[in-house]
Amino acid sequence: MTTYVDSSALVPIYVPEHFSTVAVRAAAQVPFTAIHELEVRNAFELLVGRQLITRQECGSIHQQLRNDLEHQRLVPTSLDLDEVFTQASELSRLYTGKCLARSLDLLHVAAAHAAMCKTFVSADDRQLAVAKASGLNVIDIKRRPRRPKR
Repeated sequence: MTTYVDSSALVPIYVPEHFSTVAVRAAAQVPFTAIHELEVRNAFELLVGRQLITRQECGSIHQQLRNDLEHQRLVPTSLDLDEVFTQASELSRLYTGKCLARSLDLLHVAAAHAAMCKTFVSADDRQLAVAKASGLNVIDIKRRPRRPKR
């Protein structure tokens, strides 16, 4: 696994959004960390709270996520969280003033480095800026060209 897909690119795989088609193409077999576990599942619950999906739809989405974990499309990946936080602090020192990154942005980029990924997929400009500045190849699903319809 050499590609890290952050939550802004994972959620559209499960919930129809503007970038869903591109997100599905960008994601293959990717690490699924404790950060994803919290943030992705929380995003689904926010959709219920905002009444954009029903509780039943949320349950179906959670089942799709479990299926992807079971079939190794998402690969549960344990990280040394002390290492991730240390790396995120260093990324903050180096890039936050320029990229205006939030702490969760930094944690995702640090997790990508800890998972030894070479490519970072996101729809978040701040994460992409830090990822690129820290040496990762980036894929911005907002700007990725769509394939022409046949």
